[in-house]
Amino acid sequence: MTRIKRTAGFALAVLLIVAVAAPTLAAESESVEDDTTETTVAPAQISSGEEPAVVLPPPEQEQPEQPWTARFLIPLLVVTAIVVVIGVAIAYNHSVRHRYKVVT
Repeated sequence: MTRIKRTAGFALAVLLIVAVAAPTLAAESESVEDDTTETTVAPAQISSGEEPAVVLPPPEQEQPEQPWTARFLIPLLVVTAIVVVIGVAIAYNHSVRHRYKVVT
């Protein structure tokens, strides 16, 4: 049983280190913003059929970025659950196999 405890403790320690380090390593470097402001131009009325010199398309809206919890913690929890289920199945089969003998 001590071997299983050592293996489970080691696996838990590795998962804890990965869980703590993953957001730090994957964090994007924040860009330094300048103290400039954006210039906006009020739409001018076009009279007598003239066309503007440059036609600007409407600005595209950026998709909001997922929070790091959704990107990292959910896959980590899924992998951890799979590892735990596999570990419990192996430990159960190992302990039951040595406990009973099949008599034929």
